[in-house]
Amino acid sequence: MDVKLPKSLDDALAAYDALRYVETGHEPVIEPAKLKAAGVAAEVERVAKELSVNAHLEEAQRRVAGRLESRIIHEAAAAVPSVLEQLTERFDAEAARYVAAAVKLPEVLTSESVVETRDAEVLKALGDATEAAGFLEKVDGWLESLGDLPGFGSNYEPVLRVTAPDDHASMWALKEAHHARTTADTLLVSVGPVYFCAARNGVEFKMMTPDESKQLLKELQDARPLSNSEQFLGIRR
Repeated sequence: MDVKLPKSLDDALAAYDALRYVETGHEPVIEPAKLKAAGVAAEVERVAKELSVNAHLEEAQRRVAGRLESRIIHEAAAAVPSVLEQLTERFDAEAARYVAAAVKLPEVLTSESVVETRDAEVLKALGDATEAAGFLEKVDGWLESLGDLPGFGSNYEPVLRVTAPDDHASMWALKEAHHARTTADTLLVSVGPVYFCAARNGVEFKMMTPDESKQLLKELQDARPLSNSEQFLGIRR
């Protein structure tokens, strides 16, 4: 996503990458055809030493990798605010580009509906929406991965990572688009069913961390109107 990582994280990633190329030993070469009775004991000792060294090297590599992985995870968590700040301008621009393109596309987006328009502007809008959706999906995936970092909550609501509806009904529409994506037309999938639903319904595009997403989810659920049955039963939140 073309962001500059802190030097400490860059250094840790470089060290972890270099670890892959560290030689941790090889299978001892034994040539039985050259062995003599008098040299068998020495050969056994030689092979044992090589095996011992190999075992120590492999264990050392495992331990170094573990420490580096721990460092990378904590450095990555600390870098999140900086990455979000760097992404904001590009994200806002791509989101605006996506919305501008999406509203020019047929409301029911299928290959057939686009062809039937016979409109070059619609085809251009489809291209813009597809490209912008590609960036939004990368950010979406990165935000989802924050749940694996220390200090960030998990159980991310899928439709509350890069879209921020302001009422429960809008969120529910996004959730329906998310669930229907597996059976959606390939053209709709290419522009992102959730993003398309958001753009067509005036939902704000906004990057949210897991904790921000959880807070918004709680607010939307608390503001949900009671159903007729809930009102009848006198249910209160």
